[in-house]
Amino acid sequence: MCQLPFALFLRRFPGALLLAGLAAGTIACGGGERQPSNATEARETTSMAADTVEVTMKDFAYEPTDITIPAGQEVTLQFTNTGTVEHYFVVGDTVTTNGDGFEQNLFRGVSIEKNKQTEGHDEEEEHGEEEEHHENEFELSPGGSGSMTFTLPASKAGTYTIACFETTGEQMHYEMGMEGTLTVTASAGN
Repeated sequence: MCQLPFALFLRRFPGALLLAGLAAGTIACGGGERQPSNATEARETTSMAADTVEVTMKDFAYEPTDITIPAGQEVTLQFTNTGTVEHYFVVGDTVTTNGDGFEQNLFRGVSIEKNKQTEGHDEEEEHGEEEEHHENEFELSPGGSGSMTFTLPASKAGTYTIACFETTGEQMHYEMGMEGTLTVTASAGN
């Protein structure tokens, strides 16, 4: 059997060492092709597990205007008020005859966790009692942000109206265009 010294082997087959190194690296790293797939799968799982919708309150609109959420799953609505006045996020079916709310509130009987961060904390405390009586609404001062986390039952599936019942210049914000829709889709199991 013929044995070549290592230095002579490298001169005759210079690419052999490079190929051997690449093969060892590929084996050690698990093939390389599967890793991006795993990272993609992890992102999809994370986005499916966390149903968070970001909602911006402006003067005088919501962005997005139309929101769709699933029934039977925990959802977080993350709010930011970029407007110059206080705004409300209220969801229901029909505006009352006096125009200051909805006849039926979407969140009636639903447990909601509310979290707020505001610039004018003292002002927020003044309005705290008013909001406690209206579990359906979420109010934010200008520059404020916060969230509502809840799980709606399948019985709440349907399309509802979003509106701001705050008044500026004796006109309700929803009359100035601050309205939209919230659609609750039936859960896959129903």
